Amino acid sequence: MKLSLMKENSRHYYKEVRLRQMRALVEISRGRSFAEAARKLGLSGPAVWQQVRALEREFEVRLVSTSGREAVLTEDGELLLQLASPLLESFDGIRALFAERRGTLQRRLTLATTTALLTHELPHLIAKYRQKHPNVELTLLDRPSLESLDLFKRGQADIAIVGAENADSRHSGSQAVELTRFCFHLLCPSNHPLLSRRRLTHADVSTHRLILPGQGSAVSGRVPRVLAEHGFSEARVALTSTNLALTISYVQMGLGIAVVPLPSTAARHWKPSLHGAVHLRDVSALFGHESILLHHHQADHELAHIRAFREMVMKALKTEA
Repeated sequence: MKLSLMKENSRHYYKEVRLRQMRALVEISRGRSFAEAARKLGLSGPAVWQQVRALEREFEVRLVSTSGREAVLTEDGELLLQLASPLLESFDGIRALFAERRGTLQRRLTLATTTALLTHELPHLIAKYRQKHPNVELTLLDRPSLESLDLFKRGQADIAIVGAENADSRHSGSQAVELTRFCFHLLCPSNHPLLSRRRLTHADVSTHRLILPGQGSAVSGRVPRVLAEHGFSEARVALTSTNLALTISYVQMGLGIAVVPLPSTAARHWKPSLHGAVHLRDVSALFGHESILLHHHQADHELAHIRAFREMVMKALKTEA
């Protein structure tokens, strides 16, 4: 009787959801193909396919939909991934934590963030961190917000500090905290009539050619969308860019006026004499703000040197938004 029960339990265990099956689902979500998932996992394409089919049999739902070579998660697949991601992250963190406790860990920290944050908000914090933690190999990835967040999701960055439409932009398997908010500002040449107008309206802005946040920014579509909501559907866009210095140079040239979210440090210390006589005006009453979120992995499995950087940034930048 005991032998029969052991065999039954063994067969049941064999059919249980395995870690590698969940990992296959994660990699398909990231690479959107069985071939890319196989490359990441060091398996063959059919092996990955079998892992996913085993999951589908276990949960009795379809988890992955294919079209040609592309593979995307179904709604049920996304739900399962959301539930499994914290468990996978916890398991993956054990090896690094073990090495850390034994004193054999090679300390590395990769930060993905934007040009604006690297230029205005983070330099003194990065310098301070390097002074306190000289043995940490620090890598900075200068990318637009959406690309930075994607690098974080793919496990290619330990922390991402990025712009978001709002403070509720979260990623399953991670934690995110709103550090601060960048208000939208109008950038104009010094003699521009909109600078002296007592009360600006959406109609005032809509009559001018615009320089707006570019593709890759989390708020790239904010200004045209807000203008459309107020009845001005044809925004006259002269340039889109995620580079503030480039935006300023084309405002100075007269290509158009810019409506962009500005880092709080840049806005506070703005001097037209240093920006080609380009002046700014807060238009957050018209277009709102961009939330700046710090994405990090689950705190229970966070390495000490990564936690030290995160806490330093949060202490310095987090405001009551």
